[in-house]
Amino acid sequence: MSVDRNRGVAIVNEALDPLDGDTVFGQRWGSGARIRLTPEELDALNKGQLIAVDVEGEYVVYLQRKAESGG
Repeated sequence: MSVDRNRGVAIVNEALDPLDGDTVFGQRWGSGARIRLTPEELDALNKGQLIAVDVEGEYVVYLQRKAESGG
């Protein structure tokens, strides 16, 4: 598992129901529903486009692929 609490992003092996206890980010509310990205949406991210996600009919978040750092 990889957690970046500053950005609010985690890579996890399974989805946890927020009502069953703490999540990787602590206590949360909501349904714990999954949003599955299609290959077309993943391709759009890889091409530099954004994906707008409606979260629980309440919030909008935008997914963007982080540019790889040149080293």
